[in-house]
Amino acid sequence: MDPHSPSSPLPSPGTRLVLIGTLGLVVVGVWFWFQSPWQDVGLNLLAIGICSLGIAPMLRWLQRNDPSYPLPELLQLTMVPFYAIPILTEHQEIVGYHESVLVKAALLVVVFQASALLGSLFSGYNYVGPDVNSFWRMEFVSEKNLRFTTYTMMCTSAWLVFSAFTDLVPREYYGALRAIFFGIGTLSNFIQARMWGAGQLNRSQKILFVVNFLIQVILPSMGLLLITALITTLLALVGYFSSARRIPWLVCAVCLVVFGVLHNGKHQMRKLYWEQGAPAPTFTTLPAYFIEWIDYGLTSTFAGQDESGREGKPNANIFQRASLLQIVSYAVDTVPMPTPYLDGATYALIPPQVFPRFLWPDKPSPNDSVKMLSIRLGILDAEQAETTSIGYGLIAESYVNFGFYGTGILAFLIGWSLRRVALATATCGTLSAGGIFRILCLAWCLNTETTLAVWLSSFYQAVVAIFVPLFFLQSLFR
Repeated sequence: MDPHSPSSPLPSPGTRLVLIGTLGLVVVGVWFWFQSPWQDVGLNLLAIGICSLGIAPMLRWLQRNDPSYPLPELLQLTMVPFYAIPILTEHQEIVGYHESVLVKAALLVVVFQASALLGSLFSGYNYVGPDVNSFWRMEFVSEKNLRFTTYTMMCTSAWLVFSAFTDLVPREYYGALRAIFFGIGTLSNFIQARMWGAGQLNRSQKILFVVNFLIQVILPSMGLLLITALITTLLALVGYFSSARRIPWLVCAVCLVVFGVLHNGKHQMRKLYWEQGAPAPTFTTLPAYFIEWIDYGLTSTFAGQDESGREGKPNANIFQRASLLQIVSYAVDTVPMPTPYLDGATYALIPPQVFPRFLWPDKPSPNDSVKMLSIRLGILDAEQAETTSIGYGLIAESYVNFGFYGTGILAFLIGWSLRRVALATATCGTLSAGGIFRILCLAWCLNTETTLAVWLSSFYQAVVAIFVPLFFLQSLFR
């Protein structure tokens, strides 16, 4: 077909996004090169390298119109806000480090990205897809019946309302029910957003989705922790993007403003409700609670203060919060001298997580890995580590345990595994065994602040909480 003919098809949204993304990446690289506040040329090159290795795989996925989910590509993309933007914006927490330390930290991130990319590439060699009758392809619900996820999303919303405002949920079953409904909500949220992107939702279903989505963002935020709401939002955006192959820019801008304002007001709200013991909001006082929160956030934002009320860069605090580069810089600056390598001590907590707590009541918690890092690195003492949690991320943890080699090997294994899951589930139904597993992998790719023990433990619990009831229901209603 003549590309200049009037009947030539317009470029697909994915193709246009590839062109925009490539152009944007070049513009950012050139701008940073000439406007960089850093003197070290190596640091500038590494910052551009982190951006390129983070964005290029996703653009390549769009370009080849890959039917598989972008699992390793999404993991690479998360490296940009957590590790590249802090360098590009001269993050206030890293300016105190010498540039040689920042070069080493940025190089560690590039090693992780490059190794994950190699692992992803190697996973495709000699790959043979699953058999037609394999476990991966076993469907619990057919593709034509996915609209029922509107009602499962409503069930999760109902659970959140009952658990937040009533005492009807027995405390002894609360943990198990929370895991089950969190898994159901995660799947329903992603599937509904993906169906919206594919044009498969009518107007009433879109309204129901928005209402349920808001409930599942607002109610988990009542405890003044935004991470669950943020992951829920990101997962919905990824679901829409994976089918529409375009970014909903207006929605992204609104979400960025809302989370930025809430983040800026979070410190004052915690001071009032955590430290001063103000009563928790009820169903009727919930609107006033969030109006108060927004008011604190707007005041802090326009006053140019950071989340603790100190003078800082206005409207930049949500990006400041996203950074993990400062903890990587601290790790490379203190390990192996004066702090020796941990030699896998935090990874030793992973095998016990397979056993249910009722079989091993005194089994170590995966959160002990966070406490161990905080204490061994001298960031917190034992008492502080019991009440304060720090986001370390996989890169800092792997370096503290085994140095650059450990980071490279871990990244290679993660990249290989994620790409293998993506390939194995490319032709699986959305609610087949493989389809559910890949959605969970996609959701956990967004959880970048945890240690490996916490990451695997929470993922394992989600898999059990979802698959066990599904296998039971399928057996019962075969």
